[in-house]
Amino acid sequence: MEDDFVSDEAKILLSKTYRLLGKKTQVLTLSSIPFLRNRIIHVGEVVGISVVIAEILGLNISLVRSIALGHDLGHVPYGHPGEAHMAKRMRLPEFCHEVMGPIVLQKIERKGKGLNLTFETLDGMMRHSGNTEREDMTQEAWVVRFADKFAYIFADYSDLVQRMVFPVSHELVSAMAEFGRDHRTRTSTAIAGLIIESAEKGKVSFKHSDLAHKFNHLRDLMMKLYVRATEQDMTPILDPVIEYLGKLEIGNPYLLLALMTDEDVAFLNSNRSKNVTLLQHTALRERLPYIEDLGDIDLCNPDLDW
Repeated sequence: MEDDFVSDEAKILLSKTYRLLGKKTQVLTLSSIPFLRNRIIHVGEVVGISVVIAEILGLNISLVRSIALGHDLGHVPYGHPGEAHMAKRMRLPEFCHEVMGPIVLQKIERKGKGLNLTFETLDGMMRHSGNTEREDMTQEAWVVRFADKFAYIFADYSDLVQRMVFPVSHELVSAMAEFGRDHRTRTSTAIAGLIIESAEKGKVSFKHSDLAHKFNHLRDLMMKLYVRATEQDMTPILDPVIEYLGKLEIGNPYLLLALMTDEDVAFLNSNRSKNVTLLQHTALRERLPYIEDLGDIDLCNPDLDW
């Protein structure tokens, strides 16, 4: 089975969807600030944190790597604001990137044939965020779920506050200081806390200790910061593209948008005279020949029940 997880990792790394992550938002969109993280950098950091935890706890590193590499492949252009706008526009509140990831990999990659990944990898990807956690999911999936939070909380604080000199409350500064003075120390502190609690509980856990409570408080404060730092109206950005894609009648416009990058959307919006040839300059180019053949795809159902 471990060889199957190694195969999952290779398939994800070679996928078209993975290659697009470098052009998708982590927190700030289309920024020219050096070293600012995009989605693929975040994924790499989650892989690194997950592997450290898995190695110490004696878990399956190959499975952890495959879940971590795939966990954010369902992100649409413009990150969480883009996802929220699409869900509202489609009137599908259950639409989310954690479910969209398995859908893209299993129903769209390889011209609709899918990557044929293991259930453990796909299930772990789907349960890394939101309200999708389940007590009986693999220990490796739990590792990635916690590692993802460690990665984005500390890294996003570094990008927003230290690189952009973004003003924040004394409460947030104090809460962050509980974990250390710099990004590396903070991450190491959280990892150590998870390792200690997991050893005490006999399973992957970071919910009950004093440090875990401090981290959850820190995360709550960061959620408020995200709203201030990324406040933007997606309507004038995404709606013209959705309408344009709908008029082409070559597939579900929301699916087409989900497969695009931030740069693709900006490019289409920069052209007042829109025609189908513009898609040849976007990430849809290689998928256009077969996108109509895929038929209707439920963007909220990963269909993992086999």
